[in-house]
Amino acid sequence: MLLQNFDFRFDDPSYQLQISQTLTIKPKNFFMHATLREHIDPIHLEKMLHVDTSQQGKHSDKDKPIARSGAVNNKEKKPMAILYGSNSGTCEALAQNLARVAGARGFSVKVGTLDFATGKVPKGEPVVMISSSYEGQPPDNAAHFVNWLSSLDGEKTLEGVNYAVYGCGNRMSHSSKHFSVHTNISRRLGFNLP
Repeated sequence: MLLQNFDFRFDDPSYQLQISQTLTIKPKNFFMHATLREHIDPIHLEKMLHVDTSQQGKHSDKDKPIARSGAVNNKEKKPMAILYGSNSGTCEALAQNLARVAGARGFSVKVGTLDFATGKVPKGEPVVMISSSYEGQPPDNAAHFVNWLSSLDGEKTLEGVNYAVYGCGNRMSHSSKHFSVHTNISRRLGFNLP
């Protein structure tokens, strides 16, 4: 599965094998990076991991759109919104995966892009925002939301929003702008960051 879907490369191309021996023998300070192959989409890969291949050709519950109706143990599901901003699809895959988990735990989840929530962030329900950042810039499907959010100087439009912001990115990026989109969203929603 790994070799079919990922390309691997050495962290340090000039690495010379050194052996570390504890209970087992292994290479010392040997690290690799895995990246999705060019033709592999992260959402497709996530579906492959969670869909029973013996049911290929049949529709799975995981492929059905997420709806806001239904009940768990005869109890009405609690509403929840998951909003994402993603250019590569990774944050969208995270949002869909979180929606499945939350749905199994008694939430009626609505998933959409951050731009979809421009001017209408849900109140009275948990709102999870998952987004990446590109050199301090928001993803294409979150740009309108971030611009709208930045224009709300002192307005109480977002008062009462129960939210969580999850910032995705590359830990190898050392740019001070790396988490600026996520920090901006959190500050505009009222969370005081240092």
